[in-house]
Amino acid sequence: MAWPEKLYRWTWELRSAPGALWPFVSNTDKFNRDCGFPPFAVRPPAAGESPAPPGVRRLRSAYLGITGEWEEREFEWVQPVRFAVERRFSTGPLTHMIQSCELAARAGGGTTLTYEMRVQPRNLLGAALVPVAVGVRMRRAAGRIFALYDEAAAKLPARRPRRAFATGTQSRLATLSAKLTGEAGQAPELVERLCTYVSTSDDLVVAKMRPYAVADAWGTDRAATLDLFLHATRAGMLDFSWQVLCPHCRGSKPGRAHLSAVTSEEHCDSCNIDFAVNFDQSVELAFSPHPTLRQVSRLEYCMGGPQITPHVVAQRRLEPGDSLTVAAGYPEGRYRVRAEGVVPQQAFRIDDQGGASIRIDVGPASATDEAAVSPDGVLTIVNATTAGRMTVIERTAWGDQAVTAAAVTSRQIFRDLFAREILRQGERISVGVLTLVFTDLKNSTRLYQEIGDAPAFGRVLRHFDVVRAAVAAEGGAIVKTMGDAVMAAFTHPAAAIRAMRKAQAELARKAKDKEPFALKCAIHQGPCLAINQNERLDYFGTTVNVCARLCTLSTGADIIISDRVRSDPEVAALESAAGGLLQGARDAAPLKGLGGVPFEFWRMTELAF
Repeated sequence: MAWPEKLYRWTWELRSAPGALWPFVSNTDKFNRDCGFPPFAVRPPAAGESPAPPGVRRLRSAYLGITGEWEEREFEWVQPVRFAVERRFSTGPLTHMIQSCELAARAGGGTTLTYEMRVQPRNLLGAALVPVAVGVRMRRAAGRIFALYDEAAAKLPARRPRRAFATGTQSRLATLSAKLTGEAGQAPELVERLCTYVSTSDDLVVAKMRPYAVADAWGTDRAATLDLFLHATRAGMLDFSWQVLCPHCRGSKPGRAHLSAVTSEEHCDSCNIDFAVNFDQSVELAFSPHPTLRQVSRLEYCMGGPQITPHVVAQRRLEPGDSLTVAAGYPEGRYRVRAEGVVPQQAFRIDDQGGASIRIDVGPASATDEAAVSPDGVLTIVNATTAGRMTVIERTAWGDQAVTAAAVTSRQIFRDLFAREILRQGERISVGVLTLVFTDLKNSTRLYQEIGDAPAFGRVLRHFDVVRAAVAAEGGAIVKTMGDAVMAAFTHPAAAIRAMRKAQAELARKAKDKEPFALKCAIHQGPCLAINQNERLDYFGTTVNVCARLCTLSTGADIIISDRVRSDPEVAALESAAGGLLQGARDAAPLKGLGGVPFEFWRMTELAF
């Protein structure tokens, strides 16, 4: 007997705009948990069972004491308008279920939210269960949860449930707070906010805390907030883990507790691809409460909702000849269209100079030109192939709220607090772009001869303190010292220039009867490899070699910078603000061991200080 499909359709009028509601409503992992649904588990393949088709996941869960197994198709959505998912059950009281949610802007402000569920029972139990579980319980739960999301989206005080903690948690928090404000020197108001955040936030929120996102929500300085999270980890308030992100779906596997567990090659189960890991895009540092303070169970209630991959603005399966038309009202920048099984990925831009509409045909004969559409325009995607394909529209720029491995390992505070966070011996992981600094003391050998080894060595050690303080103040990190030389790393060239200017100026001051130091230094930017060198996180490659050779060309009264550093927008802004930092013309010289071809560079002289 085939049981008829039941349709449930509910509508709520909410005060917030669709764009404000979307991050809350489309977070289906949290929504399912808030509605009282149990977590799921991935069902392993049975003996002799063929693998699941691409984009299909086989899952299992128990609800109201009844176990069901299903195949879940990929979610389809268009931000911030609609999302939907279909589940086809192999066991349990249901045959299939389709859930969808639509957000329509009201003329006078606010949103009309429509939630729809299509459910087909498999048997008598399902026919009896669906009206109660879906028609009554689901409707009530969804209405309550959407009202809370509306409050949060409108930045109104949301009603937070009281959370139970282990005995002694509050006193432990007080002890840790005093340690952070006292020994670690962290701002008391920031420490208090972190304690409140860790104590009261939802499990799904604190299970993967991102310091830059927290700083943006708090309106605080990103660097200061990251430093607080690092100190809190060292103190025992937080734990951190390294998340490895797939370059296609940007989903992450379970975090690794130590950097030594991160490898240069990884596999994404969702995309079924192998990919090369790099520090500036593939590896993110995330935080969670320390388990002695708060037990957080990181259970999954939904595997593929829109908020798993928020950079994807639209995703839909298109049959041959089908099209998807969306309004281009997304942030300006570069985007791409990709489809499963199609190698060419079509790039386009959203900017004010774009046209009113563009059409992109997905297929092997796709156009190579990068079209542009205005934010008020319309984008149409057409499947020009002979097979149905899941088609994705996504932003190409990675979100700037991630604390990447490249960024955090270039901070002195991280290297001071977590010196043992290094790669496995022999592992080499790419760092896409890094700014490197090499320094050396001019005539230090003569100093040893003139005043003796012990006094000279003491002065050299004090010089290290000056350089280290200047580097740390600008968000960089000392990688290593080599005799009288220093190698440092930064994420931004302008910060490296400011740090070196401060260090040179400080060392150039004559102290009592002592002659001032002249600090030779060079700054270069480019790709390199992160390695484990002598139980230290170090860098290797041509960029490192070039920077070291450039340092030998410095006189101690200048800073050598490469063309790549010179052309950085922040360096150009720094130069403009100072009324012209660069003195003299571009120079060139062959660098030892690098082919003898003249390498062009610029000198920043002492006249620029």
